[in-house]
Amino acid sequence: TTRESFMNSIKNTTLLEAVASAIQHEKDCFDFYLKTYDKVKTESVKELFQELAEDVEEHIKLIQDMYNDLSGGVEFPNLKQLSAIHKFDKTHLSKLMRKIDRNTVIDYKDDLDAVQHALRVSEDARDFSNKMKDKFNDPAIKRFFNKLAFIKEEDRIMVESQYLFLQQTDKTKYYWEDEALASGK
Repeated sequence: TTRESFMNSIKNTTLLEAVASAIQHEKDCFDFYLKTYDKVKTESVKELFQELAEDVEEHIKLIQDMYNDLSGGVEFPNLKQLSAIHKFDKTHLSKLMRKIDRNTVIDYKDDLDAVQHALRVSEDARDFSNKMKDKFNDPAIKRFFNKLAFIKEEDRIMVESQYLFLQQTDKTKYYWEDEALASGK
């Protein structure tokens, strides 16, 4: 079946292809975080998206370090060689990763909705990495996706706490407004 051949080609992914896809994902997230930072109004939400954007640089460095570590000392390609990443755009893995980036291109109605999108982005990336690590026989690629899942879970926790905080402040506001209405003030 097509699905089988698709999954077989996923299994044939090289470590460099996995790394290239992960870096492309980080860059897509970065664009989303910056765009969102410019649009949101709430100060704490602005700070969240600024922090998420700043973390991307750290993630990319981490991904490169993981590659150097897992490839047995082969240095990660420099930026000129990274232009070769574009050829990975056609790999099955990058096609799958583009699906998980779907939340980075959707418009949101308000700050809470933007945070909810960011939450989905980190959840999708975490779940994707967790699923992918089981698809490979190569222990280096398994470890790579395991670490990626961990990074994305850290993002998710940070975004979720902001999301819960925003919902809480909303609830409090409505609660007090209802209170005022109920007491006839």
